Amino acid sequence: MAKLRPRARIVRTIGDQLISGPEAALIELVKNSYDADSPYVYISISQPVAGVGRIIVKDEGHGMSAEDLVSKWLEPATNDKLERRYSPVKGRPMLGAKGVGRFASARLGRMLLLRSTKLNNEASKLETSEIVLDWKQFEDATYLDQVDIDITSGPAEDGAVPGVFMEIEGLRDQWTRKQLELLVRELRRLTSPILSYDDEFRVLLDLSGFVQETHGFNGQDLVAGVSLGEEEDGDPLEIRPFSIDKIYHYMVSGDFDEAGAFVGKFVNQRGDNIPQEITIPASPLLSDESPCGRFSLRLNIYDRESDAVLELFDKLDLGGIGRRDAKKILDENIGIGIYRTGFRIRPYGDAETDWLELERLRVQNPSRKLGLNQVWGMVDIQGERESGLIERSSREGLEHNGSFSRIKRLVASLLSHVEAIRQDFRESAGMSRKASTDTENVKNKASLSATARAVSALPPQYRQKIERAIEKDSLELKTSIAELETYQQALASHSTLGLVMAQVLHDGRRFLSDITTRSSRLSKGALRLMEESEFGAHYRETFPANAASIHGSSMQLSKIFKSLDPISGKRRGRPSNVDVQSVIEKCLALFSDALEDGGVIVSRELNVQPVAVGYESDLMAALINIIDNAVHWLCSAPSDRKEIIFTLIESGQYVKISVSNTGPLIADRYFDRLFTPSFTLKTEGSGIGLAIAREAMRASKGDVAFDKENDLTTFVIEMRRAQ
Repeated sequence: MAKLRPRARIVRTIGDQLISGPEAALIELVKNSYDADSPYVYISISQPVAGVGRIIVKDEGHGMSAEDLVSKWLEPATNDKLERRYSPVKGRPMLGAKGVGRFASARLGRMLLLRSTKLNNEASKLETSEIVLDWKQFEDATYLDQVDIDITSGPAEDGAVPGVFMEIEGLRDQWTRKQLELLVRELRRLTSPILSYDDEFRVLLDLSGFVQETHGFNGQDLVAGVSLGEEEDGDPLEIRPFSIDKIYHYMVSGDFDEAGAFVGKFVNQRGDNIPQEITIPASPLLSDESPCGRFSLRLNIYDRESDAVLELFDKLDLGGIGRRDAKKILDENIGIGIYRTGFRIRPYGDAETDWLELERLRVQNPSRKLGLNQVWGMVDIQGERESGLIERSSREGLEHNGSFSRIKRLVASLLSHVEAIRQDFRESAGMSRKASTDTENVKNKASLSATARAVSALPPQYRQKIERAIEKDSLELKTSIAELETYQQALASHSTLGLVMAQVLHDGRRFLSDITTRSSRLSKGALRLMEESEFGAHYRETFPANAASIHGSSMQLSKIFKSLDPISGKRRGRPSNVDVQSVIEKCLALFSDALEDGGVIVSRELNVQPVAVGYESDLMAALINIIDNAVHWLCSAPSDRKEIIFTLIESGQYVKISVSNTGPLIADRYFDRLFTPSFTLKTEGSGIGLAIAREAMRASKGDVAFDKENDLTTFVIEMRRAQ
């Protein structure tokens, strides 16, 4: 009967095919150290000249006995780890379950010394076993079973500890700076920077053998990389994942259940930074899909405009990082990786692996869809048995089965949802540049200064007549521009009112729809309120929630109508004297609970007690909107000092009320949009508050403005002073 008899060179063939590169081979050995319950893995690479060098990999795990070397290490594709599933001491989920670790050492170099020390439980002493392998033997021999491998074993030396020591020589690769940078990047991304499953496992990389004099660079500088504020007193050999937990403009995180339903949150750091709940119901399985089990997800999303990137790092007190390094950090942390038990499954998350086809989709809709360089993320999946997501034997990704199709569609669906939220915010925040409508430049040109300079060179008999004509035309031009400016301001005011009403109608319909739907539901079922049936029980159970929702929506409608009262245009009689200080106290009383709950202090710098002329309701409308915004930002952004400061001054014919707060400053690019209806940086804001405040004050012949020069976020209300 015939049998398969593998050729000896299959070791090299499998090693070259399964292990894509030297960095992938080293990662396999790192995983073996993790599986052995070692607290660390130490890797040293030195290569004085091309073709000559040495790699050392060692750990302090439980080690292998001579019997283990024969029955496990020398058995390719052993299923020992697959059956055990968890390490014997620390209970770590097994990573090296494919049985290809020995091919990794063959991929790295021709010569291997493997020394393993393990505690002999029966003899209660340490024993050391050793193998010396020349992988060239497998190229010279005909069949695999014709290669003899000697194993020596004996008592361990004094001071020895359990673990494995591997020395690889006759390196097959040239370890250039580029290759080492790739290795450092792979090791940095090997473990999750957020989901830490075992803080006791460290990866140490010693590249001190590469020096400036010989190689043109210092190897240990590559390990240090760009600092993100990590502790400076740590081990200089340790590879640490970038601490990018807070580096994002937008972030979504949450969990998918077994059915595919998502529950999580969305945070907008360019807005108010308040978590917004996201729930997406499960979608049915398609014909080519299979369940993929529960999995969690975290996505960091970036706006890649230069000012947005620098603003992000400044906001995180990382302003010392320049534009180039900031871009490099983001470029090294793009793509959505797939992790299992805290370790990345290569190549997901590499810039070259766009498994969600983000770039293809972005081409179709670039203004809305996210590109690969705008997202860093991690998808943390369960084990193969629970998820159906099977790693390929080559360690290069997952098998493209029904479970992989399922997880791919679920993540893409969530991304589409987040892209819509992000686009709505960017549009409401006016992040696209618009043409300036400022008339100051036109006024300057109306002086006809260039023409006047040219005329000044003419002979006197011609010059005086022409200069008078130019002066007359310039004056008429400036008068016409002033009239156009007045008309433009009137149009802008009417346009503002129209936009305010559009937003009010939008919000009002939303609340009215909720009232209509729920009240109809209650009305239709009222006759069966006391019925002893499943419907009756459900009606009674849901009644409080429906009633509370109706009440809440009606209160919101009332709030909207009340806010519109100052700009309604109804007859309100003649303007009267307004005690400004008294109105401020009335408005603060409305926010007493919010101020107390948020720990906000109110300071008053009231050196005068002015009386203004106008309508008290207009001043209240302006103050309430400004105070409401101040309380919101003070309570939503972390701050050591939460304070609102009121300052009153009399200036000529006007009273000026300054309202400052110590919350986050408003970015320069938003200054011109602050009073535009629908503009908001709040997650659930309507964007009409400041627009209403300005229109209310203009109805009282006053105004509201943002103080760009103040060190704090400050709005100034101006009213006519009473005689």
